[in-house]
Amino acid sequence: MKNCKLCKLSNTCNDLPGVCILIPYLAVAVIAVSVSYLFVTQELLI
Repeated sequence: MKNCKLCKLSNTCNDLPGVCILIPYLAVAVIAVSVSYLFVTQELLI
């Protein structure tokens, strides 16, 4: 997996091929957690 197209950090991806697979899932997880946190805090404040 020398040519990593999902992420542009070619050196990191060459060293750790799993990073290319994990980055999209990590981004989705961060977005989901932040949205759920905002939703919970807004519901508790009201």
